[in-house]
Amino acid sequence: METFTMTEQILEKGKQFFEDYTKKLTKSKDFYISDNLQLKKDHSLRVAKLSAYIAEKLNLDEQECQLAEFIGLMHDLGRFPQFEKYQSFDDLKTEDHAALSVGVLKDADFFRELSESEQQIIIQTIEMHNKIAITSKDKPVILFSQILRDADKLDLWELAVSYLKRDGSFGLPSISYNLPKTPGVSEAVIKGMLLAKPISKKDLQSVNDFKLFLMAMVYDLNFKASFLVLNHKQLITKIYDTLPKRDDVINVYRQIRLFIENKFVEQRGNRE
Repeated sequence: METFTMTEQILEKGKQFFEDYTKKLTKSKDFYISDNLQLKKDHSLRVAKLSAYIAEKLNLDEQECQLAEFIGLMHDLGRFPQFEKYQSFDDLKTEDHAALSVGVLKDADFFRELSESEQQIIIQTIEMHNKIAITSKDKPVILFSQILRDADKLDLWELAVSYLKRDGSFGLPSISYNLPKTPGVSEAVIKGMLLAKPISKKDLQSVNDFKLFLMAMVYDLNFKASFLVLNHKQLITKIYDTLPKRDDVINVYRQIRLFIENKFVEQRGNRE
């Protein structure tokens, strides 16, 4: 890994910038806007901590851990102008929130205190965090992208579980992109899951599809620490428990459970 210019001082400036930038938007007089933006603010703070945690578990040095935390904190800056303008978190119907996040960050004066190469790692990592796959060939970008994507998923799973209601809907509909609560699941989503790959948002037609979309994210999880958190909190199982117990849904859940079990076997084998 290269040497980074990230310091505790720059990280603190980033935290102050994040607080100042989000504070006025989360204080909107429109409670629907303020509640949803507070949700994203809290999400970003948790992803920052999870990113630092994963980086530490990977035995990265102090500056690399600080960089991972910084990226986690800044990755969803674009959610704030996005929701304020459109009252939606659906990138397909609004704007790419990752691109919006990069635009906000580039305008921050303190961001220029980082080296050019470091800025590019941060920009590319944030730009790709909501894409279906990492396309960069640059090793630092790949590493920090994997850390961010793992942290983002872990918190999205936990957030979704915390808002699940007894009837299977979400207490805050924007979490599931305001999709309708219908009884079935889409064939395209089931087919995608059987290929053991993440699902494209364009295939989602219902709240149940969104739940399967969340479950399929496990196929893009990267690190032992992430799988340990996922398994300990039983996040996939809690989402599955609210789905209709059709044969196709049961089959994709069993496939996911087997995938997770195999990951633990691989990790044990790598230690031996």
